[in-house]
Amino acid sequence: MIPGLSACSPYPFLISGKWMESPVRQSFSPFSTVVPVPGGGKDWEVSEAQEEHLALVFGSLDSGTRAMKGLTRARRARILEEVARLLESHRDALAEQMVQEIGKPLSAARFEVERAASTFRTASHLAAEYGTKWMPGDSVPQGSGMTGLVERVSRGPVLAITPYNFPLNLLAHKVAPAIAAGSPVIAKPAPFGALSALSLGAILLEAGLPPEALSVVPCNISGTISLVEHPDIPVVSFTGSDRVGWSIRERVPRKQVLLELGGNAAVLVADDADPSGLSERLVNGAFAYSGQVCISVQRILVAESRYEEILDSLVRRVKSLVTGGAVGDPGDPGTVMGPLIHDIHADRVWKTVQEAVARGARSETPLRREGNTIYPVILTGTSPEDDVEREEIFGPVVTVTPFARIEEAVARINDSRFGLQAGIYSGSLERGLEWARRIETGGVLINEIPTFRLDHWPYGGIKESGSGSEGVFYAMDEMTRPKLIAFRVRSEGA
Repeated sequence: MIPGLSACSPYPFLISGKWMESPVRQSFSPFSTVVPVPGGGKDWEVSEAQEEHLALVFGSLDSGTRAMKGLTRARRARILEEVARLLESHRDALAEQMVQEIGKPLSAARFEVERAASTFRTASHLAAEYGTKWMPGDSVPQGSGMTGLVERVSRGPVLAITPYNFPLNLLAHKVAPAIAAGSPVIAKPAPFGALSALSLGAILLEAGLPPEALSVVPCNISGTISLVEHPDIPVVSFTGSDRVGWSIRERVPRKQVLLELGGNAAVLVADDADPSGLSERLVNGAFAYSGQVCISVQRILVAESRYEEILDSLVRRVKSLVTGGAVGDPGDPGTVMGPLIHDIHADRVWKTVQEAVARGARSETPLRREGNTIYPVILTGTSPEDDVEREEIFGPVVTVTPFARIEEAVARINDSRFGLQAGIYSGSLERGLEWARRIETGGVLINEIPTFRLDHWPYGGIKESGSGSEGVFYAMDEMTRPKLIAFRVRSEGA
């Protein structure tokens, strides 16, 4: 287990650097029998913070803010670098923990830990020099003799609310920029994913973060609302469903609210797309981690002249995944697709597929479900009105549709209430850039799947996919405000 966090269930939560327990607990069961469950191979429990515990969180906000203000840039940078080092040193333990609590395939879990370390290291570099700019006054006539220093200063404590699917790196994308910007953090993780968040909390304390500047509090909906609405928490950073995200914005319209929400990512495959490695990338983007990624490939639009070729290649690639044993136990290093997070979620995905087929869609792969594991589904003949195209599936389902004209494909991509990321495959960079500018999403990747993300790049959606941007530098901008300090230089002889 991670140093500082007990290896025995029930697991405590963290308030101002102190580990605490509650008689109210959330129970969880392991997804896999391959990787031993922490504490002895059985179900485990996580303590749930109650109203009296949240009162302690609120009471520590001032001391946490003072503690972070007292850290020099160099000290913040060293803490963040040490977090990155500790994440790397505990990679295997953290990855095995993720396999157990969310069923993430082991190889993907290891990669997530590596990304989280990279996120903290990026924040470390930025902490040392971010947010100071000199602005001469005499760039306008009335400013002669004046000099301005613009500093970006912390808005105050940051509430980080995270989902289950990337329990470590999505939390890192909120915690690392907050620390780099000098803000204390309150983390409210999803029930599935709480152990990863608590482990990160232990690592942050070991790295030297002031204990009063950190709380990790699994809690119920009522407790979450209390955190969101508290007047002394000015920044709320939420990743999750669009329904919940926009309801938070409505509750606290005067706060700085960052929303990273859902999507139904599309890929446009032009007639001149390079076929080498294309089907492999598309299949990986659609089915890795069973499609439980907000930028998972959900819609593929292919030029008519290439449609049969691309579709056949995708089907063959999926067949090789299934026969090659890539679907199954997430604890197996060769697994690409494991179970969906919960039977309710699996039921919803399965029902959406069945409804599409009933409306006339055709499944190009065998429809197969074993418990919460749904095997890869490729659908053709779908309509823009079908939920498999319009809504976020968040499961191993992709639609493939031919188009006659580029304008038709771009219009179908844009005919969505979401706008997170999209992909284009074309042999012409010039045409790819032209189409990218016409696609209405927060990001467009040319000759790459929309599932690709680098943690230092800006990341955020438009429309109902959210507001604000992540990526460490961009999140720091969201969590800070500009403060002007201007002074007049006395002229000689005055």
